[in-house]
Amino acid sequence: MTPATPTMAREDAAWLKLIESTTVRKQQAAFACTTGLTLTLVPATTGVSGSEAARVSGLFCVDGCLGGHSGDLCQRMLAGAERRAARKSEPRQFRCPTGLLKIIVPIFIGGQHVGNLLAGPFSQQRLDKQTLHRLTGRLRQWGLEKRVSALRASWRYSPLLTDERNRSAATLLEMFANYLSERGDQVLTHEPEQSSPLLRKIEAYLAENNGSVSTKELAQRVHLSPCYFSKLFKKQTGLTFTEYRRRARVEKAKRLLIDPHRRVSEVAFEAGFESIPYFNRVFRRSLGCSPSEYRAAGARTTEDKRLTT
Repeated sequence: MTPATPTMAREDAAWLKLIESTTVRKQQAAFACTTGLTLTLVPATTGVSGSEAARVSGLFCVDGCLGGHSGDLCQRMLAGAERRAARKSEPRQFRCPTGLLKIIVPIFIGGQHVGNLLAGPFSQQRLDKQTLHRLTGRLRQWGLEKRVSALRASWRYSPLLTDERNRSAATLLEMFANYLSERGDQVLTHEPEQSSPLLRKIEAYLAENNGSVSTKELAQRVHLSPCYFSKLFKKQTGLTFTEYRRRARVEKAKRLLIDPHRRVSEVAFEAGFESIPYFNRVFRRSLGCSPSEYRAAGARTTEDKRLTT
């Protein structure tokens, strides 16, 4: 098992715990057997150099299936797709240097982007002469003109998916990603966390003020300078104060949404959010669904339980 360093954020530690669990490994293998696609659980690599990320993830394709310096090129494409997927909290399909397709789905735990599901490569067409000519021209631009045979081999051994199978694979990936996020949040909730007098004071003050307090005000309350308070808070929780407050507001919103008679706008303001669009954006980024979708899913679960009792 990969040891968690003392300074590792709790969300990252939860991610490591998840990807090493037997249940997750079985689901990963089941997806590959069902779809024919390789599925890799990759740590969040945005901002990491290509060679370093390849070593961390252990991905052969990211290390460069075409050989030469193709690994850095693969990583740049992966990082770009990862940023776009994480920004919108949704799956992203992209092409690697071979012209083959991959799907990346971001995983959020505690509102933090901790990793991704990466499926592929695959194709949706045969490697005909026209496509090969176009891809060979791209290889020449990248200085990889001697890697055409490797490109052919990548296409030969990658599965060919119809549009319907592609959509089905994307749906399975989203379901798996939602499961990982929910399990990760459960790990955070049930994992014992060292409390401190500072955190107890902060939590009490936030409760008194409904979370509507600035870093400066809170620092004054606990008799610390804003700069030192921020550093100490991050060291003790693994989060910035803004991240901590945002997560607390989302958790409160989840509890309030259980009441079907509360309007979503009421939930947003009561949880401490200052605008509906910002509330919707933060909620979707944290849980992968809108507040209305979350409420509907909860209602369906309650009804299913009622019908089975």
